[in-house]
Amino acid sequence: MAATSAPGANGRGRKVSCTVALAVAGAFAAVAVGMVSVLGFLDGDSGGTDTASGGDQASSPAATPSASEELPGNPGDGSEDGAGEGAVPEKYLGTWEGDAYALSGNLPAGTFRVTLQQAAVGQKLGTFRSTDPIGGVCDDVLVLKKVTKKQITATSIADEDNPGVCTTGEHEVRLAPVGGELQYESDNADAGDPTARMAKVK
Repeated sequence: MAATSAPGANGRGRKVSCTVALAVAGAFAAVAVGMVSVLGFLDGDSGGTDTASGGDQASSPAATPSASEELPGNPGDGSEDGAGEGAVPEKYLGTWEGDAYALSGNLPAGTFRVTLQQAAVGQKLGTFRSTDPIGGVCDDVLVLKKVTKKQITATSIADEDNPGVCTTGEHEVRLAPVGGELQYESDNADAGDPTARMAKVK
């Protein structure tokens, strides 16, 4: 520090003697040297700690799952044959039909008919047809999305040639075996999220 003057009581600068200035400078220099020594010692310790820590991290298993663990079909998510050929268990295959209800079971929605075939994820799983109480028909194509031990999930895509009374676009459908029947559930708010319990007809 090279301070050579400081404000006095009357606002004017007052001189600081060279001796005092040199003494102060010397004291600060001594402190600085001591700090450098201490910091150097600490840095040496922290380097060893970081190295040890790095070794620990290298030997520790990853906390987050790898991408392969999150893919359909991985044993960790309860999937069975979730990807590739033969993704659909035999018990789902065939044609199923039953009465459907919307709005949490409070509104009859006619008859649902689902035909399922063997498919891999991303392929056509089958077809869906709904026939309302007055005979109106709506058709969808089902594309396999995921297979687990409890259910299969598909994307239901509305046929572009459906009449105007049918819902459009796509929505999710879940199919699960219940005894000898098949439970149908959907996330289709425009249709009241209909469900159906279907029996195998062929």
